[in-house]
Formats: sequence, structure tokens, C-alpha cells
Amino acid sequence: MNDPYLYEGSSILRNLLNIHDEKELDVAEAELSQANMMLLYEQGFNVFSTQGIKTIHKVLFEDVYDWAGEFRTINIQKREPLLAGISVWYSDADNIKKDLDSAWKALNKIKWRNLSREDFAAQIARMFPPLWQVHPFREGNTRTIVMLMTFFVEHYDYYFDKELLAASAGYVRNAFVMASLGQYSEFEHLEKILLDAICTEPIEYTDDLDQEESVPQGEKYQKYKTDYKPVAHEYRVDDEENKK
Repeated sequence: MNDPYLYEGSSILRNLLNIHDEKELDVAEAELSQANMMLLYEQGFNVFSTQGIKTIHKVLFEDVYDWAGEFRTINIQKREPLLAGISVWYSDADNIKKDLDSAWKALNKIKWRNLSREDFAAQIARMFPPLWQVHPFREGNTRTIVMLMTFFVEHYDYYFDKELLAASAGYVRNAFVMASLGQYSEFEHLEKILLDAICTEPIEYTDDLDQEESVPQGEKYQKYKTDYKPVAHEYRVDDEENKK
């Protein structure tokens, strides 16, 4: 079976813009999803559930992919340089809803309003990686979960430095990877940046219209800079298929 999400004979995702160049698609996807992200943030969001994850993904990517908001139908993997080319084990396509519902069940047991800021960040660092590890969509999973996390944190009356996470995208993704290794999971990396991002006072940004210049360049922004280079997800051919 070939990956049905790709143009035939290509590694480019089928898209509504009919772009066949990977770099051009990356730029268009980033710009359109960022614009939709800002619109969603202005509107507000409080649907913290499996359906809420689907809604966020659809809003972010509906201008690019006709499958936005729909769970993937294939199994995927992503060769992580951080893990010497090994992939985190994402949920099988048939188990996506079940695994998400299970992650939500655990998350909803936490008495979030009873926690100190430090304990709140520690629990976020442990409860959101299971949602991320499901990787319910063919692409756009990390952005969807980070957006969900932003709304969740602010729902509990904290301010969230979403620009810090945007400027530290490589670190954030690596932190999710390290928090998704089963008994070997390391949560301190994600917890560290969340402690800087979750605030009790409003966060001030400059009013410069240039997006790159509008991101604060303070000390905490320098801590999380990485040389991360994105790697595409791949269709995962399971052993059962290889035996056919």
C-alpha cells in the first residue's frame, strides 16, 4: 500500500493549493495555519475533548488539506534524530479515538485548580504528551496540541507565553519526544519551558508589525534555541503487511 496522502510518485502531501514543491508547501502551510491560529485565539476556545482536538486541527489546516480535522487512516512514523533515527510509537490508526479518550480520562482526574503554578506545569508536562503521542493526524499534530495546551492553561486563569513555544518549536517537539518514551520518559525538558511559559502576570510583547521582530529576545528565549531540522512523517509499513 502506498501512502494515500501523497501525490503519486512523490513525497509531497496532496493539498488544496496543488503545490508540488516541498519548501513552497511548507511556507504556505505555515503562513495559513498561523493566520488561522490567530483567528482562533481571538475567538477563544474551551472544548477540551477528543472532538476539540479535531476542531482545532480543522481550523488550523482547512485551507491546505481536505483531511483537516479528520483522523489519519494509516499508521505513521517519524525518524527522530534525537533517538538515532528511531520513531516514537504513535497510536495505530484503528486506536486513535480510544487512545485519545483514555488520555483525556487521565487528564480529567487532575484537580487543576487546586495546584500551585509549579505543580500545574509539572502535570501539564505529564498529561499532554499522551495526547501528543497519539498523533491523530497525518501532519500538524504538534501545532494542534500546543494550541490546545495554550487554551487549557489560560482556561485555568494563567497567562501563557505562546510566543516562547513558537520561537522554541524545535525544543518543544524534542521535549514531547522525550516525554513519550514509556518507562524511559523524561518530563523535565517539557516542564522546564512550561515553567517559563506559564505566568501569573500578563506577558508584554512589542507592537512591531514584523513578526520576527515582535518575538521577545530575552534570556528565556535564548535558552531553548536549537538547530532542529524538521523531518517528515512517513507511512509505516507494519510487519503484518510485510508478510502478505
